[in-house]
Amino acid sequence: MTNTLKRIKRGFLDLGIRRKVLIIFLLMGALPFLCYIILSNRYTNRIILERERSLTELALEQAVSSVDNKLVTYNNLSNFMFNNNAILKVLNTSYNDDYFKMYKAYSDTIEPLFLTYYALYPDLEAITIYSSGDIHPYNNYILGLDSLYQKDWFPQVHNQYIPTWVSSMEDGKPYLYSTRLIGDIRQYKNSNYLSFRINYDLFFEPFLSLSEDKYDVVVTARDGSLIFSTSDLPEEELTPFLANMSDTQYLKLTSFIPETGWNICYYKTYTSIHSAVNAITRGTYAFGWIILLFLGVMVLIISISIVTPIEDLTEKIDEVRSGDMNDLSVSLVSERHDEIGTLFHTFSHMMGEINHYIMVNLKHELEKKNYQQKILYAQINPHFLYNSLSLINSRAILSGQNDISEMVILLSTFYRTALNKGKDITTLGNELMNIQAYVKIQLFSYSESIDVVYNIETSLSGAPFPNFILQPLVENALDHGLKNSLKKDKKLTVTVKKEEYMTMDFISIWIEDNGCGMEKDAVDHLFSVQTSGYGMKNVNDRLRLLYGDHYMLTIDSEPDRGTTAFVRIPCNMGQNDKLRRKT
Repeated sequence: MTNTLKRIKRGFLDLGIRRKVLIIFLLMGALPFLCYIILSNRYTNRIILERERSLTELALEQAVSSVDNKLVTYNNLSNFMFNNNAILKVLNTSYNDDYFKMYKAYSDTIEPLFLTYYALYPDLEAITIYSSGDIHPYNNYILGLDSLYQKDWFPQVHNQYIPTWVSSMEDGKPYLYSTRLIGDIRQYKNSNYLSFRINYDLFFEPFLSLSEDKYDVVVTARDGSLIFSTSDLPEEELTPFLANMSDTQYLKLTSFIPETGWNICYYKTYTSIHSAVNAITRGTYAFGWIILLFLGVMVLIISISIVTPIEDLTEKIDEVRSGDMNDLSVSLVSERHDEIGTLFHTFSHMMGEINHYIMVNLKHELEKKNYQQKILYAQINPHFLYNSLSLINSRAILSGQNDISEMVILLSTFYRTALNKGKDITTLGNELMNIQAYVKIQLFSYSESIDVVYNIETSLSGAPFPNFILQPLVENALDHGLKNSLKKDKKLTVTVKKEEYMTMDFISIWIEDNGCGMEKDAVDHLFSVQTSGYGMKNVNDRLRLLYGDHYMLTIDSEPDRGTTAFVRIPCNMGQNDKLRRKT
């Protein structure tokens, strides 16, 4: 026995990974699921039927309680009106054709009382008093007793001093009435009947909600007359059907309302219950088989994908170690099925990512060199440009063209501060001179005036500052904010001050305009799109290159409210170097 177990264990250990996984799947997945199907099929129907009966009894009890509460409410209202001496006095007074006195009594006593009841009881459709006295009808509140005689259900309420509930079909629509005599005929000479007409659907709404799940509800009075039914059977067929209902074919529950003597029968065929149960069972089994099949396929795929030789991985590692570091892309193909192939895919992916990052880094370095080269090229031409602008300025002065002379001087100042002799770092004072010259040049081309305000701490003029950072922000404020705005009082504000943030000194700059503003998507677009010129993305990239995480560039804008660009950088480059070394 022991040797047999050892051979089985050894044979299992010698199997390939796919066969091991398949055997485990069959023993731990398929066989237990088959046992579950056989056992659960025996008990599912019984458990669901018991729960169905329990839930049905609870639902019926709640519905009957709700209807009974409504009956008690309206019976209490009827009892209150039965003992209302003011109503009885109005009904039994002899008016002797004094219609003014009659209508005054109606409007002062009957109508306010009835309107109050309508407001308090939403289900109450009509309150009518039928009187045998010599009175004139009034707003369907008071009618002659002859109108009640014409009702089919009058014999059921005749001479009844307790509220009597009847249902009636009138013009193809069901109605529910509660009617009784009010006033002692021994004391009053007139016979007066108080009748409530109650909204049929609202009153029996609790039973209607019960019938939504293929159940039928039937309500009958003491004498067997039909009060309410959700069955499609006509009344003459419904009574014998209920009497001969088989307990083996129907799930039948009954209840009784003592307040009115109503009998409630609530039933459903076992066939419909079993069909629902079978549908649930079939769905559960089908879903289980699908999951089992899916798991089997996944087990097969995984077992195939992880079986590759470890030796191939070692060979590829040696190849990478002795190969060219400029090309680290590695492709591994597994030909065997007894080792973990996933390791090879992970290794290939890792080497591809390393190769990608190397290429990205080389690209960034190349872009940086190209940028520095462009600055170097820009250094070559300024001398010719400055000489030409100086000549134009002299000719303009000799010709008396002061506007042209001023524009040439501004243009010379702009290019001198922008080119900065090819250096990437200038002073904050030179950077502010650059944007001031740029703004004045732009204002020459605008037809409307723009109020420009500078709030600058002069002590910061000598602080080191990246060259040509603020001009794109000012250009965005003028061209996209103020130029397209329809406001008359256009304003551009540039604020520069020193702030302490996290125990260090920073230069904070706000460039604000009250122009047309932008949506948030447009703001995000500024930072994500590489423009043909020197746009916001370039500014952000330069600041990140110079200061790492120790800077801030934000755009806050709302449509029709304006835009605020905010820049924050360390006060001096030495402080920034310390920050970057700490990082």
